[in-house]
Amino acid sequence: MQTTIFLIRSGETDWDRARRLSGRRDLSLAEAGRAQAELSSRLLSTLRIDELLCSPLQRASATAETIAAPHAIPVARDTRLTAMHFGRWEGMSRDELAQDERYRAFLDNPLHVQGFDGESLIDVRTRALAAVDQALEDNEIGAHIVLVTHASVIRVLLLHFLGMPPASYHQLHIAPGAATVLRFASDWAPPRLLAINFCERLDLVLGGHTK
Repeated sequence: MQTTIFLIRSGETDWDRARRLSGRRDLSLAEAGRAQAELSSRLLSTLRIDELLCSPLQRASATAETIAAPHAIPVARDTRLTAMHFGRWEGMSRDELAQDERYRAFLDNPLHVQGFDGESLIDVRTRALAAVDQALEDNEIGAHIVLVTHASVIRVLLLHFLGMPPASYHQLHIAPGAATVLRFASDWAPPRLLAINFCERLDLVLGGHTK
């Protein structure tokens, strides 16, 4: 028996479509984001879900509630799954960020760059792993656990579990509403990656915005 965790990125917001860095800003789903949440719900509709956790931000909570509806199960909010705090960069467009020297340094060395009044990748990794560990401990082996969170959190978890260098953070695109699937066989071995960006919509994978 193996436990499977489904990491679902929340649907997109108007800031995503405008290519603005969302971070901790508590934004609601755009029309396209609501459609992406429906896609996630249909994707998981035939699956037995043993626990459904989400970030407390509106866009993640709304996505999680949409997923939960066919199953009539509760949604638990976990602050450890909230988006990375990007400080003064939040709300800036990609063009504006490209002119920021500290942001360019963050692209080159995301693990150690500071000075933007935000959160480090180490901090994000610590809290996200704690949420995953607790979900695994709280459920029986063989459970299906759904975590609705944000691209930044999913990226950091993938870096950790796949042993990728921190600089690869910006190479990982996580499509809105898409599922990244990890299977845990034991409490000591790293999980297997079963899927990334699984959403049955190629246009979201090729043209979705990152945050």
